[in-house]
Amino acid sequence: MANAYVKRVMIDTGSSVDILYFNAFQRLGLTDLDLAPLTFTLTGFTGDSVSPLGATTILIMFGGEPRSKTLLVSFMVVKLPSVYNAIIGRPTLNRLRAVVSTFHRIIKFPTRTGVGEVRSDPGESRQCYLMATTLFKKPRTRPVGTIPPDPEESALDPHSAEKVLELPLDPSHPDKLVKVGSGLTESQQVQLIDFLRKNDDVFAWAPNNMPGVDP
Repeated sequence: MANAYVKRVMIDTGSSVDILYFNAFQRLGLTDLDLAPLTFTLTGFTGDSVSPLGATTILIMFGGEPRSKTLLVSFMVVKLPSVYNAIIGRPTLNRLRAVVSTFHRIIKFPTRTGVGEVRSDPGESRQCYLMATTLFKKPRTRPVGTIPPDPEESALDPHSAEKVLELPLDPSHPDKLVKVGSGLTESQQVQLIDFLRKNDDVFAWAPNNMPGVDP
């Protein structure tokens, strides 16, 4: 990459752009004169957005001779903390016609002299993981599969705003209960129960009370 051997490059088939981090950009000896202006932002799958410093085009050789391939890659340069130097996304992987195997930690691609390949360094991968867990450590953790509660959803919690009373709709069938708010006065409760008893045919206490529905 720009006449330098660059490690810690992430292969990300989910990225729609190729990214070069600013620290690596500087270590490659590049300056602001090598940046082309950009007017859009990059948005991640979490919804976070970042404005690139610009775009730069770098000549990259993938693999080793004689089975190598060289491409001009246009990177979006971003100034963010990262354990990686760059991210190779779908645009370059497609141009490379690469096949990525995360299980074998290898990418393969066709060249004029056969199949070229780039292998992952397990030691570097572990080091990147350890550095990432330190760099992006959060103040509190949550169990896997949980997300913070949404305040708006909490406001829509269907729990009753007050305590309820269970009263028998028919004294001869004490198991047929209805719930009424405890905030009602005694006379209001009597009126409500009387109304419900007069319309008890709308209640379905058993499957045979629901004709047309398969029990």
